[in-house]
Amino acid sequence: MKIRELKTSDIFKVSKILKKMNLKLEGEKQEEVGKNLIMDIFENLHLAENEVNEFVGGLVGLKPEEFAELPLPESIKIIMDLKEILPSFFTSAKA
Repeated sequence: MKIRELKTSDIFKVSKILKKMNLKLEGEKQEEVGKNLIMDIFENLHLAENEVNEFVGGLVGLKPEEFAELPLPESIKIIMDLKEILPSFFTSAKA
């Protein structure tokens, strides 16, 4: 599945997820954001399960419950693809 281009409304969805998971991105270089964010996300994923399923599922045209039921290899591929574009997204959003 191909991830759609990120858009302005995604900033609000990601902000809600970050807040719910108590994640902060301050003072990090772009390369560090991706690495640190992935670790923090997996540690706190349970805190924003519904929001993450909605956001990531929406990026590939799936309903939250459809994304939640994907075979693990498929969801991991989508998340890895997303990991490649998130650092520049965060850098742009913070600017």
